[in-house]
Amino acid sequence: MLTISPLFCSKARFLFLMTLVLTCSLSAAADLFAQEKAEEEALIGPQSEIVAVVNDENLTRGQLADLLIESFGAQGLDVLVRRTIIYQQADNLGISVTPEEVSKRLDRLLDREIQKLIKARGYEDEDQLNEDLKNMGMDLDEVKETMTERLRNGMEVEVLAEKIVATTVTVTDEDLERAYEEEYGEKIEAVQIVLNTRKEADEVLEKLQSGADFETLARNVSKDRLSAAAGGRMRPFSPKEGFFGPKVTYHEVGQISDIIRSDDGYHILKIIDLRDQSSKDFEDVKPELEEVVKRQKVQKRLAPWLTSIMERAEVKKYLITY
Repeated sequence: MLTISPLFCSKARFLFLMTLVLTCSLSAAADLFAQEKAEEEALIGPQSEIVAVVNDENLTRGQLADLLIESFGAQGLDVLVRRTIIYQQADNLGISVTPEEVSKRLDRLLDREIQKLIKARGYEDEDQLNEDLKNMGMDLDEVKETMTERLRNGMEVEVLAEKIVATTVTVTDEDLERAYEEEYGEKIEAVQIVLNTRKEADEVLEKLQSGADFETLARNVSKDRLSAAAGGRMRPFSPKEGFFGPKVTYHEVGQISDIIRSDDGYHILKIIDLRDQSSKDFEDVKPELEEVVKRQKVQKRLAPWLTSIMERAEVKKYLITY
């Protein structure tokens, strides 16, 4: 069963539409959009209740609604309830969003996901994609406009929820200093191999000291499959903070660490680069860091906040046709 986002379900809808247009059959997508456009032009006045005609038999919006309720009613009702509660919370707090805020967020979402799909389809750029769409009787701007309208309500709720949660967030000087260190501070770049036992770690370290290729061993034997897939590549970390930093602070580029034990197993690190602290002044980037930290805190609190307001709300459901 398709899982729809418990809060907004806009991104799931977007990905479905973009997959339909770009990663499946472009001709089929063109037919769908052409059909929708024709239906919008034809269904005017009394016939607006007709959604399809099958061998001269009219199918109505009521029939379609009954089918959708039967198939997805419970899930759709949950989304509607959640959206309603968020709107109520916003009204109580006097918080609103503007159409411009929603459009800006939608533009970013569409552009980001379209770029991902352009890469997946092997297009050189957006122009090449648009050329293919035009050959199918479509235009990328029209596709974006259609998707924007379909996603607008869900995105409005998303932005509204984030603005509500943002009122509960405080960014401290300590938060900003930590963010500065993470973004602009001195960094160690390393690759790692993670083993389950000390014996395995000893054997791997011996192979490395004998000249074995670190990245090859990482891909083949490291139990941390996420980093193993990248040859053991880790996220850059500070030499002053965290678990690994103080343990390899004085290592040089190319040096292999001793075996380091953690709750996740036995680690062997190889230093591949040392980055000096940025020359950017803390005060100059402070506003930028404040926005980043605030956004991170909002995203972290969003799900717990939604759970909290749902638990406090009085909800009676009467949907019985599912």
